[in-house]
Parts: sequence; C-alpha cells; structure tokens
Amino acid sequence: MNNNLVATSSKRSYATAIGAAVAGSLLSFASQAELRPELAPGGNFALENWSLTLPIDADGSNQGRAQTLLPDRLSGPQGFTSPYFRTDSDGAMTFWAPANGALSARANYARAELRQMIDPSSNVVNWDNQGRAHLDARLRVLQVPVSNGLVAVGQIHAYEAMPLATLYYQYDMDAQNGRLFATVKESPESTEEGKRYTVAQGIQLGQAFIYRLGMARNRNGVAEVAISVNGSPALQVPLDPAWDSRTFYFKAGALLNSRSDNGEDGARVKFYRLATSHPAAGLHITQLSALPQASVGAPYSVQLQSRGGVGGTTWRLVSGFPPAGLTLSRDGVLSGEPQRATSIPDDFTAQIRDANGNTVSKKFSIVINP
Repeated sequence: MNNNLVATSSKRSYATAIGAAVAGSLLSFASQAELRPELAPGGNFALENWSLTLPIDADGSNQGRAQTLLPDRLSGPQGFTSPYFRTDSDGAMTFWAPANGALSARANYARAELRQMIDPSSNVVNWDNQGRAHLDARLRVLQVPVSNGLVAVGQIHAYEAMPLATLYYQYDMDAQNGRLFATVKESPESTEEGKRYTVAQGIQLGQAFIYRLGMARNRNGVAEVAISVNGSPALQVPLDPAWDSRTFYFKAGALLNSRSDNGEDGARVKFYRLATSHPAAGLHITQLSALPQASVGAPYSVQLQSRGGVGGTTWRLVSGFPPAGLTLSRDGVLSGEPQRATSIPDDFTAQIRDANGNTVSKKFSIVINP
C-alpha cells in the first residue's frame, strides 16, 4: 500500500470535512455580538486581566521558548495582534496553534492561549476555592490536528501545580463528528491523569457552542468543579479537600495535545465571548438578559440593575459592544440613539465590579426596530 497516497487522501477528506462543517455552520450561526473586525482583540474583549502565551519565541521562531505577553501589551483597540492571535473578519478573537510551535517551560505541546491575571502585574495573585468563580465563553473550533483531532479550549489551572480541570474538543475524522469532554484531577496528590467526563456530543467543526467552566461550594460545603455546554445541566465533580490549599486561574484559547513537524497542522479556535465572574458579598446582576426593545433614531436609556457587593460598583464591557449608537456608562446606564435595525438581537457582555474586586458578568441582548 502507498502510505503517501493514504496520507494525502486522509488530508483531503479532513479538509473536505472541515469545509463542509464550517460552511454549514456559517449558515446556521449568526454572530450576534457586535464585534469590530478593524480592532485588535483587546478592542473587542477586555484583556486587562489576561496574559497571552504564543507558539513562537521572542525572535518569531518555533525553536526557542514560547513567548508570553503581559496584559498591557494586549489591552485596547491597538493592542497586540499576530497570525497566532488576531481579530478575524467577523470580529472573533482567533487563536492559531501550529503543531510544530514553540513550547513553554513545562509544556510538551504548543499553545496559543490566554491566562487569567487578577493582578495584571503578578501571576502570584489568584483565586481560591472558598467562593465561586466561573468562565463563560462562546466559540467555534475551525481546525484540529490531523493526528488526534484534539484541542483544549478552556481550563482551571492550579498555581504552580497541574491543571485541575480541562475542557477539550475532539473531532473524529472517520465519523465526521465532534464531542466535548472534560478531565478533572480530583486530587492534587494523584499522579494519574484526570478522570474523563463526556459533556456534549454532536458538535461539528465550525459549529458555535457555549461553555461555562467554574468552581463553587455545594450544599455540603465541598468544593466542586462545574461544567456545562449550551446551557445543559452542569457536570459537577466534588474535589478532594487537598485542593483547598491551592489557588487557581482560568485559561482559554487553543492548547494542543499532539506534536508534529508540519507547520500547517494544528488548531484554530475563534472566540465570540469570554467573560469571568467572581461573585461574593451578594453581588448579583438582577437585570434580565433581554433588554427593552429600541427603535432606530429614537432616544433610548436603560439603567442596568444589580444588588449586593461592597462599596460602590462600576460597569464595563468585557465582550463586544452594544448596538451602534448606544453606549454603556460606568454607572450602568445604556443610552443613545440606535443607528440601524437588527433582524436578530444584538448582544454584548457587561461586567459589574464592587470596591473589593468582586465581579459578575452577564450577556445582554436588545432588538432594534426600524
């Protein structure tokens, strides 16, 4: 048998599967978030509390140590952009991790991913499992490695330890179907890989999906990881109390689990929403997600409602923008005159923060009538 012919045939089948899946998804998936393709990712997403690991070294090569950029390089409409981390034509924050990319100190595989930094100047400050924390994301996986079809898209990582929980997308080229599964390391002392849990099936390449990855205390006071996809009931995994002495941070992007010399092989992932929440002191957004409808050219003003928290609260956008003509103030007032009608609701994600740094993020949507 001609192995070269088999490899070429597999690649063609894989490319065909990707093309068909993406084309079908584009017909069914409308990016409702107002994202601006002319801006760097830091213009569409609040990246003031994220660092970035790239699959290249400081010289732009894949031979040295993977480069890490701090939040001040990422944030803002003129922030960092590259072939590995950029804004696509639909405004999505797009990660590209080639299979032959540069590696970070303790990694065996390449990655293009964000790392949460509560303190933008230090990675030592992280969150513990005494309260609640969750990461919300909306994304599409456009390409996965040919060898195993696997890419990690979200993670709870323990500081100076192994990952606690990782969410993977895996595409089966033969079945032309994909699934999402999670690994959860129930004890930090275990030398074994985390236990696997399937959380969603039938997720095609290019198909949009939503995940929430988080941690909270259950009714018995035991910390547990909770993972849900597309609003499904959450997978809940209780944790060994040995985790209580650790601190944690979120990661999101494209993390490979295979390696090759082929620079065209790898994973490409596009994010349309990315938002963290660390609620405490009763901080809660009470405003309904669906805001009152508006009309083109007519004055509009809505005060977003919340309760709880410590001291004063401020609002900011963390993913996307309100419809053109509307702005969100630090006091949580959405106001202005909409400039164009929408056939489907535009959405954006806002975050409220109290004086102690507790945060809650929520997606809002609004219909603009002619």
